[in-house]
Amino acid sequence: MPTWLEEILHSVFGRSSAHDALPDLRHLVSARVDLERTHYLVDDRERRTQGDRLYVLRRDVDSRRDDHSIAVFSNGRGVGYLSDQASREIAPLLDQLGGAAVVNGAGAARGSIRLRLDLPTRSALRVFAAARQA
Repeated sequence: MPTWLEEILHSVFGRSSAHDALPDLRHLVSARVDLERTHYLVDDRERRTQGDRLYVLRRDVDSRRDDHSIAVFSNGRGVGYLSDQASREIAPLLDQLGGAAVVNGAGAARGSIRLRLDLPTRSALRVFAAARQA
């Protein structure tokens, strides 16, 4: 589903339900990482809410910044991006999975405004992608 349609669904219904078709990476070995470029995109309520939430990683192929950007979405709206290093490492693997996947998200750490997510390790993602292609 295109991002613009997810955003419309979110604004009309408050949720998006097309995530069932995406690869679910929430069970893979992962590390909690901070998102970047979130300060203009996320309201205070999203930052204050603690606990797991569903995030979608989506390749940002139209990015003017670089050719490996990975945007992070919550309920159909962008909440930030993975760091340049993380994007560079997992972009090819995410491409093998179709360019988008579901991961666990988290609120900001105490004393921080940056949202976080549980990013699968490169080795776990490599095994997962290979198993899906087999």
